[in-house]
Amino acid sequence: MMMKFLVALLLTVGVVLAEAVGPTNVIREDFFDPSLLKIDEKRYLGNFVANIDVILEDGKRVKLYDLISQKPTILLFSYYTCEGSCPIRIDNLNKLIKSSRSLKNRDFNVLVLSFDRRDTLETLKKFRKLHGPFTAQWIFGLIPEGDIDTLTGSVGFRFFYSERDKTFVHTNVYVFLAPDGRITRYLFGINPKEKDVRISLAEAEGGRISANSVVDLALLVCYTYDPSRSTFVVNPAIIFGGVGFAALGSVILLAFISNKLVRREVR
Repeated sequence: MMMKFLVALLLTVGVVLAEAVGPTNVIREDFFDPSLLKIDEKRYLGNFVANIDVILEDGKRVKLYDLISQKPTILLFSYYTCEGSCPIRIDNLNKLIKSSRSLKNRDFNVLVLSFDRRDTLETLKKFRKLHGPFTAQWIFGLIPEGDIDTLTGSVGFRFFYSERDKTFVHTNVYVFLAPDGRITRYLFGINPKEKDVRISLAEAEGGRISANSVVDLALLVCYTYDPSRSTFVVNPAIIFGGVGFAALGSVILLAFISNKLVRREVR
């Protein structure tokens, strides 16, 4: 009976996820094509990021190169009122650094800059307070409105604002910079692996330029376009990917416990 229940539960989870995400052909044909926001790595790798002003939490203006000098840097473009993947991407990296001894004790920067001209020091501080505490590597700042396109354009970061939906659609990416300001690697997605971050930081420190062989377009952008509702919605691959793994893990755990109980009864 227990095994039948577990099988039924697993099938139910699969059906729910399939209905929530929708048929594969529907996503490919109707949803916003994330490849439109894909960064042309061959074009930008090895280029120097624009040395624009950065407004720090205390209101002080400094040159970006003064922040990254002597240290490899992970650059994250975000906005502080985001309710999509921005906080998830930042939280995941922060948790990874905290849990990894090699990363936590490593000398590098994580520079978070908002590309939203409406962000202020108040929204920045609110975001940091809500999602902190952060390790010593983190720096949060704002980009002066006149320099937003200059900086994002220098690394190939693309985004646009949906006025009706009041949200930005943008690339999910960690940009690795060498201490001299050159772009050395892009890591796409919202949940980086410790090994990938460690290797990418070593590449940035040594100035080695590396391109990705495979990019998961399903996790490239934080919002997709839903034609049935004529609006942008949170990327289902981001939401249901995590839910699916959690559900599958629960089923496996239940099966393990059930198997243990059956063995005890037989004995």
